[in-house]
Amino acid sequence: MPTELKGASALRKALKQVSPDLDKEVRDEMVGFLKPLVKKARGYMPANSSIPSGWVGKAEAGQFPKYDASLVRRGVGYKLTPTKPNRQGWVQTVSIHNKTAAGAIFETAGRKSGNGGRFTPRLQGQLAGSGKMQGRAMFKAYKEDEGKAKAGVIKALEKAAAKFNARGNM
Repeated sequence: MPTELKGASALRKALKQVSPDLDKEVRDEMVGFLKPLVKKARGYMPANSSIPSGWVGKAEAGQFPKYDASLVRRGVGYKLTPTKPNRQGWVQTVSIHNKTAAGAIFETAGRKSGNGGRFTPRLQGQLAGSGKMQGRAMFKAYKEDEGKAKAGVIKALEKAAAKFNARGNM
């Protein structure tokens, strides 16, 4: 899934400062590729009736997060701002994520054991992907997308870079 795209963060920064119209154009184009992926991932989030009953409901502050299908689905989104470099120096230019703790737990629970673990017995065998790059909704949607969103985002950035350079901005 990760792809090295040198200069993407610098390009986005330059577009924002020097050419806001081109920045908006590239953002709109990237959103066009990410929205279907997010919609598909939201569709893979199960209803409350499919989740173990002890995990469904409203959580109080300081408690283990409870699963609420409507909140978890709304929590799935995309991010177009580059992240800070991780320990290995990698930056995410764009990403899809789930802002809710319950959604993140649903996505990744049991991937270390490979069978869903004791916490999610009803969810066994639903993980898509391999190793650390596996999950139940976002990873599954990404896998089914077959790289179209990634290729589209890269193409949008390359097109923006060509337009930016053609304008004589660099």
